[in-house]
Amino acid sequence: MPEKKLSVTLPELCFIMLTALVTMLVCTKSSPLYPTNDWLDANCYMTIGRGMTAGKMPYLDFFEHKGPLIFILHCIAALISHDSFMGVFLFEIAASICFLFLSYRIILDKTGKRMLWCVPFISMSVYSSYAFCHGDSAEEFCLPLLLFSYIISDKLLSYGKLLSGRDSFLIGIFSGLILWTKFNLLGFYAGLFIVMAYTYISQKKTTNLVRVCGMTVLGVTAVSLPIIIFFAYKNALRSMNEVYFYDNIFVYNGSSSSVPENLANGFVFCYTFLPIGFAVIYLGIAAGLRQKNFRQTICQVTILLSMFIFTFAGHLSFQYYPLILAALIPVFLCNILTLLKSSHIKSGAFSAAVSLIICSPLNYFLSPNTYLMKYSRSDMPQFKFAETARKLDATTMLNYGFLDGGFYFAADIVPDYKYFCRNNTGMEEMLKSQDYYIQSGSPELIVSRSYTGERDYFQNYTCVSEELFPYYRRMVRYYLYVRNDIYEKYYC
Repeated sequence: MPEKKLSVTLPELCFIMLTALVTMLVCTKSSPLYPTNDWLDANCYMTIGRGMTAGKMPYLDFFEHKGPLIFILHCIAALISHDSFMGVFLFEIAASICFLFLSYRIILDKTGKRMLWCVPFISMSVYSSYAFCHGDSAEEFCLPLLLFSYIISDKLLSYGKLLSGRDSFLIGIFSGLILWTKFNLLGFYAGLFIVMAYTYISQKKTTNLVRVCGMTVLGVTAVSLPIIIFFAYKNALRSMNEVYFYDNIFVYNGSSSSVPENLANGFVFCYTFLPIGFAVIYLGIAAGLRQKNFRQTICQVTILLSMFIFTFAGHLSFQYYPLILAALIPVFLCNILTLLKSSHIKSGAFSAAVSLIICSPLNYFLSPNTYLMKYSRSDMPQFKFAETARKLDATTMLNYGFLDGGFYFAADIVPDYKYFCRNNTGMEEMLKSQDYYIQSGSPELIVSRSYTGERDYFQNYTCVSEELFPYYRRMVRYYLYVRNDIYEKYYC
């Protein structure tokens, strides 16, 4: 480790902010360069966030299995902009700036060189990857929290030094934030605790270990108490425990695959959807071993494996799952840079500018999201159906049989239904409830991704519009149904 600690200068910070802005403008669908973010998960979050601005509560009034902090974040985003994802985009920019700043911070600490050119490379490897599908994922917002936690604990991981009470409390704060965002992303801290327990016990510092654990728990508690009190005050605490904890652990996704199958599937997803990051991690492990930094490398691999198991063991993977491992890309990149004798690697403003000039267009060509840039809102089924809803003066809608497709958002409707869409749990109660809403004739409009007019309980509705539109790598057909009494009034 370099003897002299370097600090990030103001021009470097401005460059980091510019890199984050240029990257996120292209790579996230929340960007103003896109008509909207059509990701199903993002629209679930936004529907609930908009609902919270109208006095509704997650879990109690809306069924969705992500953590409460992701909904609170989208509530704030909805207050910033009610009819766009601009609020989300600002949060994504902030998260990206923090992540890239911390990435550069650890490079400075580990190499002692101002290799600012690494910032656009790291940004490209993370945000243009297929694991960064759509943008606005829980994993994306957790990246800076995990990297900050690594930096705090680096003296323990690399040199076996003990953590201070302040360090432990901050780690508790960050782990608490992740706990209430998406708790299966806590694998980093499980790995860190394994390293910590081994280090303290081997040094006969068990009293210090208890103290550190106590301070960490105190940090988690500092984050958790306001959330628990808020949901208790809103009579939603029991619903939150049932949906966020019980259903996530015992019901979510209904996976019948074994743990080895899930892990093998996750491994394939890592090198398929996070290829540059996967290569950096792989080469970083080899570089650490080549330099005989055995303690540091073993600790890094322990944390990596713990994150991998927590993320992938539970069930078969979704495309965005590998993104959380990107938090360690700067860590393993440092291993490579130190092996290559960083004094021989170019640094300075020119190399940074060249890196940004090269990586910026690569972001466009590598990102899986840019296909949506060529469309306007008027091209999209969400906004075509929204225009129909306005013409019919419709105020109630049901997104039937699939995750929230953004139709509530486009029509500026806050749903009245707890099961406002069908998510991946496939719970019987959810399926029956959606059918009951239709049988009762409650929603004026229904949006479906399959033609369901032949079903008995759809006899009270008439299909008035059908749209075909790309969603990622496939074409999806959407149907809009209007309740018959409204149909007769406006169409007959």
